[in-house]
Amino acid sequence: MGPVNFGRVRMALRATKENNEEPSKAEMFIATRTKNGKQVDPETEVVIAELQNRQNLGETTDDSFKAVFGNEQPDRVRCYGRSVTRTSLKRDEEIIKIKQKHADEINSFKEEVKELKEELVELRKLEGLKEEVQELQQLRHLMKLLVKYNPGPNLEDAEGFIESNQPSPGDSSSARATRGENLPRSSGSTHGPTLGKETYGDAIGNGGRKLS
Repeated sequence: MGPVNFGRVRMALRATKENNEEPSKAEMFIATRTKNGKQVDPETEVVIAELQNRQNLGETTDDSFKAVFGNEQPDRVRCYGRSVTRTSLKRDEEIIKIKQKHADEINSFKEEVKELKEELVELRKLEGLKEEVQELQQLRHLMKLLVKYNPGPNLEDAEGFIESNQPSPGDSSSARATRGENLPRSSGSTHGPTLGKETYGDAIGNGGRKLS
């Protein structure tokens, strides 16, 4: 097994965690001493098995690691590489927490923006409905005004309708003659004389025969 890049392993393990948390020492030990999921030597296999057994019994990863490897040297951190110290590890953890906090705030802000956009869409729909209601109210008001000031048909239209449907003088005379009405005669008419009152009465009195 060639040299291990602890920084890359550390970043890879962070990426598998929900909040990009630092991997534990036990996780780093197992990841840096295995290849393709298999231990590289029997001694390492025994150590890994003991770590896993202790964790299965309820011990934390840090406690199980300390029980197997003992206390660490001052300001040194096992399994993270030679350049990593307790101070730098703590600083990195604080940076990760700050980054995660900012990421959570950004996600929260995005959710708020999304909700505001949805509310804006609903408000626009309501505004559209209000405009439609206002237009209907204006239309009703106009209809009321039309009914108030124009209760019947238009006067000019009514006069034109009446004139167009009036009968001609000839049609009027024929209709009156059909009803038995006497038509007015002019003084210069060439038609035969009508019965006078006496002749008309005599005709009625004698059974309708004209007396000589």
